[in-house]
Amino acid sequence: MYLALARKYRPKTFKELIGQPHITKTLQNAIRMDKLYPALIFSGMKGVGKTSAARILAKAMNCEAGPAPEPCNKCAICNEINEDKSPDYIEIDGASNNGVEEVRSLREKIKYKPFKNRFRMIVIDEVHMLSNSAWNALLKTVEEPPEHTYFIMATTDFHKIPSTIVSRCQHFEFKRIPVEVITSVLENIVDKEKIEISKYGLYLIAKSADGSLRDSKKILDQAIAISDGKIEDKDVIDILGIIEEEIFIEITSAYLSRDRKKIILVIDDLTERGIDVRFFYYEYIKFLRNLMVLKSDIEIEKLHNLNPENVSKIKMLIKDLKEIELLRYFNAVKDLEITIKNTENPKIILEYLFIKLSYFPSLMSIEQLIENAGSGSKSKPVKSTPLADSPDITVEIKKAESADKEIRTTSKEDSDAVKTEQKKKEKPEQAYEKASDDNESIEKIKKDKQIKNLTSKIQGRIISIENLEGDK
Repeated sequence: MYLALARKYRPKTFKELIGQPHITKTLQNAIRMDKLYPALIFSGMKGVGKTSAARILAKAMNCEAGPAPEPCNKCAICNEINEDKSPDYIEIDGASNNGVEEVRSLREKIKYKPFKNRFRMIVIDEVHMLSNSAWNALLKTVEEPPEHTYFIMATTDFHKIPSTIVSRCQHFEFKRIPVEVITSVLENIVDKEKIEISKYGLYLIAKSADGSLRDSKKILDQAIAISDGKIEDKDVIDILGIIEEEIFIEITSAYLSRDRKKIILVIDDLTERGIDVRFFYYEYIKFLRNLMVLKSDIEIEKLHNLNPENVSKIKMLIKDLKEIELLRYFNAVKDLEITIKNTENPKIILEYLFIKLSYFPSLMSIEQLIENAGSGSKSKPVKSTPLADSPDITVEIKKAESADKEIRTTSKEDSDAVKTEQKKKEKPEQAYEKASDDNESIEKIKKDKQIKNLTSKIQGRIISIENLEGDK
Protein backbone atom coordinates (compact mmCIF):
# COMPACT_ATOMS: atom_id res chain seq x y z
CA MET A 1 0.00 0.00 0.00
CA TYR A 2 1.21 3.48 -0.93
CA LEU A 3 2.29 5.50 2.09
CA ALA A 4 1.08 9.10 1.88
CA LEU A 5 3.73 11.80 2.04
CA ALA A 6 2.13 13.24 5.18
CA ARG A 7 2.81 9.94 6.99
CA LYS A 8 6.07 9.10 5.27
CA TYR A 9 7.66 12.43 6.17
CA ARG A 10 5.98 12.89 9.53
CA PRO A 11 8.41 14.52 12.03
CA LYS A 12 9.92 12.03 14.50
CA THR A 13 11.94 14.42 16.66
CA PHE A 14 11.43 17.90 18.07
CA LYS A 15 14.13 19.12 15.69
CA GLU A 16 12.04 17.96 12.71
CA LEU A 17 8.88 19.66 13.99
CA ILE A 18 8.46 22.54 11.55
CA GLY A 19 7.51 26.10 12.48
CA GLN A 20 6.93 25.67 16.25
CA PRO A 21 10.24 26.55 17.99
CA HIS A 22 8.49 28.19 20.98
CA ILE A 23 6.71 24.92 21.77
CA THR A 24 9.60 22.51 21.22
CA LYS A 25 11.92 24.59 23.40
CA THR A 26 9.39 24.71 26.26
CA LEU A 27 8.68 20.99 26.17
CA GLN A 28 12.36 20.06 25.99
CA ASN A 29 13.19 22.28 28.96
CA ALA A 30 10.30 20.76 30.93
CA ILE A 31 11.66 17.26 30.22
CA ARG A 32 15.19 18.24 31.26
CA MET A 33 14.00 19.74 34.56
CA ASP A 34 11.44 16.98 35.19
CA LYS A 35 8.66 19.56 35.34
CA LEU A 36 6.33 18.42 32.60
CA TYR A 37 2.75 19.36 33.46
CA PRO A 38 0.39 16.33 33.75
CA ALA A 39 -2.30 17.84 31.48
CA LEU A 40 -1.53 19.75 28.27
CA ILE A 41 -3.67 21.42 25.61
CA PHE A 42 -2.29 21.70 22.07
CA SER A 43 -4.40 24.11 20.02
CA GLY A 44 -4.03 25.44 16.49
CA MET A 45 -5.25 25.04 12.93
CA LYS A 46 -5.21 21.69 11.15
CA GLY A 47 -1.97 20.22 9.89
CA VAL A 48 0.54 22.22 11.96
CA GLY A 49 1.92 19.35 14.07
CA LYS A 50 -0.25 18.98 17.19
CA THR A 51 -0.56 15.18 17.23
CA SER A 52 2.99 14.83 15.86
CA ALA A 53 4.26 16.85 18.83
CA ALA A 54 2.23 14.65 21.20
CA ARG A 55 3.76 11.52 19.67
CA ILE A 56 7.29 12.93 19.91
CA LEU A 57 6.68 13.93 23.53
CA ALA A 58 5.46 10.41 24.35
CA LYS A 59 8.64 8.92 22.84
CA ALA A 60 10.88 11.39 24.65
CA MET A 61 9.28 10.60 28.03
CA ASN A 62 9.41 6.80 27.53
CA CYS A 63 12.61 6.35 25.52
CA GLU A 64 14.99 3.74 26.96
CA ALA A 65 17.67 6.46 26.99
CA GLY A 66 15.34 8.97 28.63
CA PRO A 67 13.41 10.82 29.64
CA ALA A 68 15.40 12.86 27.14
CA PRO A 69 14.89 16.12 25.19
CA GLU A 70 14.98 14.09 21.97
CA PRO A 71 13.83 10.46 21.43
CA CYS A 72 16.37 8.08 19.95
CA ASN A 73 13.87 6.48 17.51
CA LYS A 74 15.97 3.31 17.72
CA CYS A 75 14.81 1.54 20.86
CA ALA A 76 11.83 -0.83 20.98
CA ILE A 77 9.60 1.69 22.78
CA CYS A 78 10.21 4.46 20.22
CA ASN A 79 9.58 2.07 17.33
CA GLU A 80 6.35 0.80 18.89
CA ILE A 81 5.02 4.35 19.23
CA ASN A 82 6.10 5.19 15.66
CA GLU A 83 4.25 2.13 14.38
CA ASP A 84 1.15 2.70 16.58
CA LYS A 85 1.73 -0.59 18.42
CA SER A 86 2.40 0.67 21.91
CA PRO A 87 -0.26 -0.36 24.49
CA ASP A 88 0.65 2.60 26.67
CA TYR A 89 0.32 5.27 23.99
CA ILE A 90 -3.42 5.80 23.41
CA GLU A 91 -4.83 8.15 20.76
CA ILE A 92 -8.58 8.80 21.01
CA ASP A 93 -10.75 10.59 18.49
CA GLY A 94 -12.83 13.05 20.49
CA ALA A 95 -15.47 13.29 17.78
CA SER A 96 -16.38 9.59 17.83
CA ASN A 97 -15.69 8.99 21.54
CA ASN A 98 -17.43 12.02 22.97
CA GLY A 99 -19.85 10.35 25.38
CA VAL A 100 -19.64 10.00 29.13
CA GLU A 101 -19.38 6.20 28.89
CA GLU A 102 -16.16 6.40 26.86
CA VAL A 103 -14.65 8.80 29.41
CA ARG A 104 -15.61 6.49 32.28
CA SER A 105 -13.98 3.56 30.47
CA LEU A 106 -10.85 5.64 30.01
CA ARG A 107 -10.78 6.51 33.71
CA GLU A 108 -10.87 2.83 34.59
CA LYS A 109 -7.94 2.06 32.29
CA ILE A 110 -5.60 4.70 33.65
CA LYS A 111 -5.95 3.48 37.24
CA TYR A 112 -3.48 0.69 36.47
CA LYS A 113 0.21 1.10 35.82
CA PRO A 114 1.57 1.04 32.24
CA PHE A 115 2.21 -2.36 30.69
CA LYS A 116 5.72 -1.70 29.38
CA ASN A 117 6.47 2.03 29.28
CA ARG A 118 7.55 4.42 31.97
CA PHE A 119 4.41 6.59 31.51
CA ARG A 120 1.01 6.15 29.92
CA MET A 121 0.27 8.95 27.40
CA ILE A 122 -3.39 9.69 26.61
CA VAL A 123 -3.89 11.83 23.48
CA ILE A 124 -7.45 13.04 22.79
CA ASP A 125 -7.70 14.54 19.30
CA GLU A 126 -10.42 17.13 18.52
CA VAL A 127 -11.15 17.25 22.22
CA HIS A 128 -13.59 20.16 21.82
CA MET A 129 -16.12 17.64 20.43
CA LEU A 130 -16.68 16.05 23.86
CA SER A 131 -20.15 16.45 25.36
CA ASN A 132 -20.81 18.43 28.55
CA SER A 133 -21.32 15.26 30.56
CA ALA A 134 -18.03 13.84 29.21
CA TRP A 135 -16.22 17.03 30.26
CA ASN A 136 -17.67 16.78 33.72
CA ALA A 137 -16.59 13.14 33.99
CA LEU A 138 -13.07 14.04 32.82
CA LEU A 139 -12.67 17.08 35.05
CA LYS A 140 -11.35 15.43 38.23
CA THR A 141 -9.15 13.00 36.33
CA VAL A 142 -7.46 15.82 34.43
CA GLU A 143 -6.93 17.78 37.63
CA GLU A 144 -5.43 14.85 39.58
CA PRO A 145 -4.26 12.16 37.15
CA PRO A 146 -2.28 9.13 38.38
CA GLU A 147 1.47 9.73 38.64
CA HIS A 148 2.14 7.47 35.68
CA THR A 149 -0.32 9.19 33.29
CA TYR A 150 -0.14 12.32 31.13
CA PHE A 151 -3.04 13.87 29.24
CA ILE A 152 -2.51 15.69 25.94
CA MET A 153 -5.60 17.27 24.40
CA ALA A 154 -5.40 18.49 20.79
CA THR A 155 -8.00 20.85 19.32
CA THR A 156 -8.62 23.15 16.38
CA ASP A 157 -11.20 25.13 18.35
CA PHE A 158 -9.72 26.07 21.69
CA HIS A 159 -12.57 28.39 22.67
CA LYS A 160 -15.01 25.47 22.91
CA ILE A 161 -13.08 23.87 25.74
CA PRO A 162 -14.70 24.65 29.13
CA SER A 163 -12.80 27.13 31.27
CA THR A 164 -12.82 24.61 34.14
CA ILE A 165 -10.69 22.27 32.01
CA VAL A 166 -8.44 25.04 30.67
CA SER A 167 -7.65 26.21 34.20
CA ARG A 168 -6.27 22.72 35.01
CA CYS A 169 -4.02 22.44 31.94
CA GLN A 170 -1.02 24.09 30.33
CA HIS A 171 -1.94 25.58 26.97
CA PHE A 172 0.36 25.51 23.92
CA GLU A 173 -0.82 27.35 20.81
CA PHE A 174 0.59 26.09 17.51
CA LYS A 175 1.16 28.77 14.89
CA ARG A 176 0.31 28.83 11.21
CA ILE A 177 3.37 27.74 9.18
CA PRO A 178 4.72 30.45 6.81
CA VAL A 179 4.55 29.85 3.05
CA GLU A 180 8.31 30.05 2.59
CA VAL A 181 8.86 27.39 5.30
CA ILE A 182 6.35 25.04 3.67
CA THR A 183 8.00 25.63 0.28
CA SER A 184 11.40 24.69 1.72
CA VAL A 185 10.00 21.47 3.20
CA LEU A 186 8.37 20.54 -0.12
CA GLU A 187 11.65 21.15 -1.94
CA ASN A 188 13.36 18.61 0.32
CA ILE A 189 10.59 16.09 -0.28
CA VAL A 190 10.66 16.35 -4.10
CA ASP A 191 14.44 16.03 -4.03
CA LYS A 192 14.17 12.79 -2.08
CA GLU A 193 11.33 11.54 -4.26
CA LYS A 194 13.20 12.62 -7.44
CA ILE A 195 10.26 14.63 -8.73
CA GLU A 196 10.73 17.60 -11.11
CA ILE A 197 8.67 20.68 -10.32
CA SER A 198 9.31 24.41 -10.66
CA LYS A 199 9.72 26.73 -7.68
CA TYR A 200 6.56 28.51 -8.75
CA GLY A 201 4.64 25.22 -8.69
CA LEU A 202 5.87 24.51 -5.16
CA TYR A 203 4.98 28.05 -4.17
CA LEU A 204 1.42 27.63 -5.48
CA ILE A 205 1.03 24.41 -3.49
CA ALA A 206 2.42 25.99 -0.31
CA LYS A 207 0.21 29.05 -0.71
CA SER A 208 -2.95 27.02 -1.31
CA ALA A 209 -2.26 24.97 1.86
CA ASP A 210 -2.95 28.15 3.87
CA GLY A 211 -0.40 27.42 6.60
CA SER A 212 -1.05 23.67 6.89
CA LEU A 213 1.99 21.50 6.18
CA ARG A 214 -0.12 18.34 6.02
CA ASP A 215 -2.42 19.87 3.38
CA SER A 216 0.56 20.90 1.26
CA LYS A 217 1.87 17.32 1.30
CA LYS A 218 -1.57 16.05 0.32
CA ILE A 219 -1.69 18.43 -2.68
CA LEU A 220 1.82 17.40 -3.68
CA ASP A 221 0.69 13.77 -3.56
CA GLN A 222 -2.12 14.62 -5.98
CA ALA A 223 0.23 16.51 -8.29
CA ILE A 224 2.62 13.54 -8.38
CA ALA A 225 -0.25 11.24 -9.28
CA ILE A 226 -1.34 13.41 -12.23
CA SER A 227 2.17 13.76 -13.64
CA ASP A 228 4.74 11.35 -15.05
CA GLY A 229 7.70 12.25 -12.87
CA LYS A 230 7.62 15.90 -13.97
CA ILE A 231 4.97 18.23 -12.57
CA GLU A 232 4.10 21.14 -14.87
CA ASP A 233 2.80 24.45 -13.55
CA LYS A 234 -0.36 23.86 -15.57
CA ASP A 235 -0.96 20.59 -13.69
CA VAL A 236 -0.75 22.40 -10.36
CA ILE A 237 -3.07 25.15 -11.62
CA ASP A 238 -5.63 22.58 -12.78
CA ILE A 239 -5.50 20.74 -9.44
CA LEU A 240 -5.88 23.90 -7.39
CA GLY A 241 -8.49 25.43 -9.68
CA ILE A 242 -6.70 28.77 -9.84
CA ILE A 243 -6.41 31.19 -12.79
CA GLU A 244 -3.18 31.55 -14.74
CA GLU A 245 -1.31 34.74 -13.99
CA GLU A 246 -0.82 35.29 -17.73
CA ILE A 247 -4.55 36.04 -18.09
CA PHE A 248 -4.30 38.83 -15.52
CA ILE A 249 -1.26 40.24 -17.31
CA GLU A 250 -3.05 40.03 -20.68
CA ILE A 251 -6.18 41.91 -19.59
CA THR A 252 -4.12 44.51 -17.71
CA SER A 253 -2.06 45.14 -20.82
CA ALA A 254 -5.29 45.43 -22.86
CA TYR A 255 -6.86 48.24 -20.81
CA LEU A 256 -3.56 50.08 -20.32
CA SER A 257 -3.13 50.14 -24.11
CA ARG A 258 -6.86 50.98 -24.58
CA ASP A 259 -7.40 47.80 -26.63
CA ARG A 260 -11.11 47.36 -25.88
CA LYS A 261 -11.57 44.60 -28.45
CA LYS A 262 -8.94 42.52 -26.63
CA ILE A 263 -10.78 43.07 -23.33
CA ILE A 264 -13.99 41.60 -24.75
CA LEU A 265 -12.13 38.64 -26.27
CA VAL A 266 -10.31 37.81 -23.00
CA ILE A 267 -13.55 37.83 -20.98
CA ASP A 268 -15.31 35.73 -23.65
CA ASP A 269 -12.47 33.20 -23.44
CA LEU A 270 -12.89 33.05 -19.64
CA THR A 271 -16.58 32.18 -19.88
CA GLU A 272 -15.98 29.63 -22.65
CA ARG A 273 -13.44 27.84 -20.44
CA GLY A 274 -16.00 27.68 -17.64
CA ILE A 275 -14.12 29.99 -15.26
CA ASP A 276 -16.38 31.64 -12.72
CA VAL A 277 -16.45 35.37 -13.53
CA ARG A 278 -16.93 36.33 -9.90
CA PHE A 279 -13.93 34.21 -8.90
CA PHE A 280 -11.88 35.92 -11.61
CA TYR A 281 -12.91 39.32 -10.24
CA TYR A 282 -11.79 38.52 -6.68
CA GLU A 283 -8.52 37.01 -7.90
CA TYR A 284 -7.86 40.11 -10.01
CA ILE A 285 -8.20 42.31 -6.91
CA LYS A 286 -5.40 40.25 -5.35
CA PHE A 287 -3.35 40.68 -8.54
CA LEU A 288 -3.73 44.48 -8.38
CA ARG A 289 -2.62 44.38 -4.77
CA ASN A 290 0.51 42.51 -5.83
CA LEU A 291 1.16 45.15 -8.52
CA MET A 292 1.04 47.89 -5.88
CA VAL A 293 3.52 45.98 -3.72
CA LEU A 294 5.80 45.50 -6.72
CA LYS A 295 5.53 49.18 -7.68
CA SER A 296 6.54 50.17 -4.16
CA ASP A 297 10.02 48.72 -4.85
CA ILE A 298 9.56 46.09 -2.16
CA GLU A 299 11.88 43.30 -3.30
CA ILE A 300 10.95 40.79 -0.59
CA GLU A 301 9.27 38.01 -2.56
CA LYS A 302 7.14 36.82 0.32
CA LEU A 303 5.22 40.13 0.28
CA HIS A 304 3.77 39.47 -3.17
CA ASN A 305 2.32 36.33 -4.72
CA LEU A 306 3.58 36.73 -8.28
CA ASN A 307 5.32 34.12 -10.40
CA PRO A 308 9.06 34.95 -10.26
CA GLU A 309 9.25 34.23 -13.98
CA ASN A 310 6.66 36.96 -14.69
CA VAL A 311 8.01 39.67 -12.38
CA SER A 312 10.26 41.30 -15.00
CA LYS A 313 7.41 41.28 -17.55
CA ILE A 314 5.02 42.88 -15.04
CA LYS A 315 7.58 45.54 -14.09
CA MET A 316 7.84 46.54 -17.75
CA LEU A 317 4.05 46.67 -17.97
CA ILE A 318 3.65 49.12 -15.07
CA LYS A 319 6.91 51.07 -15.37
CA ASP A 320 5.14 54.22 -16.67
CA LEU A 321 2.41 54.10 -14.01
CA LYS A 322 2.65 56.00 -10.76
CA GLU A 323 1.59 54.46 -7.47
CA ILE A 324 -1.34 56.87 -7.22
CA GLU A 325 -2.56 55.67 -10.63
CA LEU A 326 -2.41 52.04 -9.55
CA LEU A 327 -4.38 53.00 -6.46
CA ARG A 328 -6.98 54.64 -8.72
CA TYR A 329 -7.33 51.41 -10.70
CA PHE A 330 -7.62 49.39 -7.50
CA ASN A 331 -10.35 51.68 -6.11
CA ALA A 332 -12.31 51.52 -9.36
CA VAL A 333 -12.22 47.71 -9.31
CA LYS A 334 -13.01 47.46 -5.59
CA ASP A 335 -16.02 49.80 -5.89
CA LEU A 336 -17.88 47.20 -7.98
CA GLU A 337 -17.56 44.38 -5.45
CA ILE A 338 -21.16 44.53 -4.24
CA THR A 339 -22.46 44.92 -7.81
CA ILE A 340 -20.48 41.90 -9.05
CA LYS A 341 -21.64 39.87 -6.06
CA ASN A 342 -25.37 40.59 -6.51
CA THR A 343 -25.81 41.02 -10.26
CA GLU A 344 -27.44 38.38 -12.45
CA ASN A 345 -25.06 39.22 -15.32
CA PRO A 346 -21.54 39.36 -13.86
CA LYS A 347 -19.94 39.00 -17.31
CA ILE A 348 -21.52 42.25 -18.53
CA ILE A 349 -20.45 44.10 -15.38
CA LEU A 350 -16.91 42.75 -15.76
CA GLU A 351 -16.77 43.94 -19.38
CA TYR A 352 -18.05 47.34 -18.30
CA LEU A 353 -15.42 47.51 -15.56
CA PHE A 354 -12.41 46.83 -17.78
CA ILE A 355 -13.68 49.06 -20.61
CA LYS A 356 -14.07 51.82 -18.02
CA LEU A 357 -10.48 51.22 -16.90
CA SER A 358 -9.35 51.55 -20.53
CA TYR A 359 -10.37 55.24 -20.46
CA PHE A 360 -8.24 55.98 -17.38
CA PRO A 361 -4.94 56.35 -19.33
CA SER A 362 -6.54 59.22 -21.30
CA LEU A 363 -7.41 61.16 -18.17
CA MET A 364 -5.18 64.03 -17.11
CA SER A 365 -4.31 64.48 -13.47
CA ILE A 366 -4.50 67.84 -11.68
CA GLU A 367 -0.72 67.82 -11.28
CA GLN A 368 -0.31 67.42 -15.02
CA LEU A 369 -2.75 70.25 -15.73
CA ILE A 370 -0.79 72.54 -13.44
CA GLU A 371 2.47 71.48 -15.07
CA ASN A 372 1.05 72.14 -18.55
CA ALA A 373 -0.22 75.52 -17.43
CA GLY A 374 3.28 76.47 -16.33
CA SER A 375 4.85 75.28 -19.60
CA GLY A 376 2.36 77.17 -21.79
CA SER A 377 0.96 74.16 -23.66
CA LYS A 378 -2.41 74.09 -25.45
CA SER A 379 -4.11 72.61 -22.42
CA LYS A 380 -3.18 75.75 -20.45
CA PRO A 381 -6.21 76.80 -18.46
CA VAL A 382 -7.53 80.40 -18.67
CA LYS A 383 -5.87 82.43 -15.98
CA SER A 384 -8.40 84.40 -14.01
CA THR A 385 -7.52 87.93 -12.88
CA PRO A 386 -8.14 88.57 -9.19
CA LEU A 387 -10.94 91.11 -8.71
CA ALA A 388 -8.88 93.16 -6.32
CA ASP A 389 -6.25 93.76 -9.04
CA SER A 390 -8.74 95.28 -11.52
CA PRO A 391 -8.41 99.13 -11.81
CA ASP A 392 -12.16 99.68 -12.12
CA ILE A 393 -12.88 97.58 -9.09
CA THR A 394 -10.19 99.43 -7.12
CA VAL A 395 -11.88 102.79 -7.89
CA GLU A 396 -15.26 101.44 -6.83
CA ILE A 397 -13.83 100.10 -3.59
CA LYS A 398 -12.21 103.47 -2.78
CA LYS A 399 -15.49 105.27 -3.47
CA ALA A 400 -17.34 102.89 -1.20
CA GLU A 401 -14.79 103.41 1.59
CA SER A 402 -15.07 107.24 1.21
CA ALA A 403 -18.86 107.05 1.36
CA ASP A 404 -18.63 104.87 4.42
CA LYS A 405 -16.41 107.45 6.13
CA GLU A 406 -18.87 110.24 5.34
CA ILE A 407 -21.72 108.15 6.68
CA ARG A 408 -19.89 107.58 9.94
CA THR A 409 -19.16 111.35 10.27
CA THR A 410 -22.78 112.26 9.56
CA SER A 411 -23.99 109.71 12.04
CA LYS A 412 -21.79 111.21 14.73
CA GLU A 413 -22.98 114.75 14.00
CA ASP A 414 -26.61 113.64 14.06
CA SER A 415 -26.19 111.97 17.39
CA ASP A 416 -24.53 115.10 18.88
CA ALA A 417 -27.39 117.29 17.60
CA VAL A 418 -29.99 115.01 19.13
CA LYS A 419 -28.24 115.15 22.48
CA THR A 420 -28.06 118.98 22.46
CA GLU A 421 -31.75 119.37 21.55
CA GLN A 422 -32.84 117.01 24.28
CA LYS A 423 -30.71 118.78 26.88
CA LYS A 424 -32.38 122.12 26.02
CA LYS A 425 -35.88 120.71 26.49
CA GLU A 426 -35.25 118.75 29.63
CA LYS A 427 -34.77 120.01 33.12
CA PRO A 428 -31.44 119.30 34.84
CA GLU A 429 -32.85 116.64 37.10
CA GLN A 430 -34.65 114.92 34.22
CA ALA A 431 -31.49 115.02 32.14
CA TYR A 432 -29.61 113.42 35.01
CA GLU A 433 -32.23 110.67 35.45
CA LYS A 434 -32.44 109.86 31.77
CA ALA A 435 -28.73 110.04 31.03
CA SER A 436 -28.30 106.33 31.08
CA ASP A 437 -31.44 105.76 28.97
CA ASP A 438 -30.25 108.32 26.42
CA ASN A 439 -26.89 106.67 26.16
CA GLU A 440 -28.56 103.31 25.44
CA SER A 441 -30.86 104.89 22.85
CA ILE A 442 -27.96 106.64 21.14
CA GLU A 443 -25.97 103.43 21.03
CA LYS A 444 -28.94 101.64 19.51
CA ILE A 445 -29.41 104.35 16.87
CA LYS A 446 -25.72 104.18 16.02
CA LYS A 447 -25.84 100.41 15.64
CA ASP A 448 -28.95 100.54 13.46
CA LYS A 449 -27.38 103.16 11.19
CA GLN A 450 -24.15 101.23 10.99
CA ILE A 451 -25.98 98.07 9.95
CA LYS A 452 -28.00 99.98 7.39
CA ASN A 453 -24.93 101.72 6.00
CA LEU A 454 -22.96 98.47 5.85
CA THR A 455 -25.80 96.76 3.97
CA SER A 456 -26.03 99.54 1.42
CA LYS A 457 -22.25 99.53 1.00
CA ILE A 458 -22.20 95.80 0.28
CA GLN A 459 -25.06 96.13 -2.19
CA GLY A 460 -23.21 98.94 -3.93
CA ARG A 461 -20.09 96.84 -4.28
CA ILE A 462 -22.03 93.90 -5.67
CA ILE A 463 -23.72 96.13 -8.29
CA SER A 464 -20.32 97.61 -9.26
CA ILE A 465 -18.79 94.16 -9.72
CA GLU A 466 -21.74 92.94 -11.77
CA ASN A 467 -21.52 96.02 -14.03
CA LEU A 468 -17.78 95.48 -14.46
CA GLU A 469 -18.31 91.84 -15.46
CA GLY A 470 -21.02 92.90 -17.91
CA ASP A 471 -18.66 95.38 -19.56
CA LYS A 472 -16.07 92.64 -19.95
